[in-house]
Amino acid sequence: MHRLLLLAALLTACGPAGPDAGKPVPADTTDSVGRPPASGQDGRKVIRLPDGGRMEGRLRKGKRTGPWTSYFPNGMVRSRSTYIQGLEEGHTVVYHENGKPLYTGSYLHGMPYGEWIYYDPNGTELKRVVHDSTGAVVR
Repeated sequence: MHRLLLLAALLTACGPAGPDAGKPVPADTTDSVGRPPASGQDGRKVIRLPDGGRMEGRLRKGKRTGPWTSYFPNGMVRSRSTYIQGLEEGHTVVYHENGKPLYTGSYLHGMPYGEWIYYDPNGTELKRVVHDSTGAVVR
């Protein structure tokens, strides 16, 4: 059960992985109970995750902006992404709980873009997926 909750939190907090890897994931600007933040909540934000982990970053006009980092309950980094006006932009990396990468890739205007690489918990590459500028998988 704990692993299932962890996986659900990871997928929710960090973008695409697994069978939905080729599908765009909308930016999440909700608070710890799923409500959108009021515009008066700009500034540094900590979002508590159901598994005991957390996400940290800044909000501007109620949208994520700049670097955001997600942490496992033990404090190790789960993911690192950058946001512009609530959309993921640029390089992102998501980690297994052992600290090795789960996947790496880039976003363009909130959509997966370019080559994404997926790894098993030992760091062995599993697959590569390439997205066009609309987020569609091209190979």
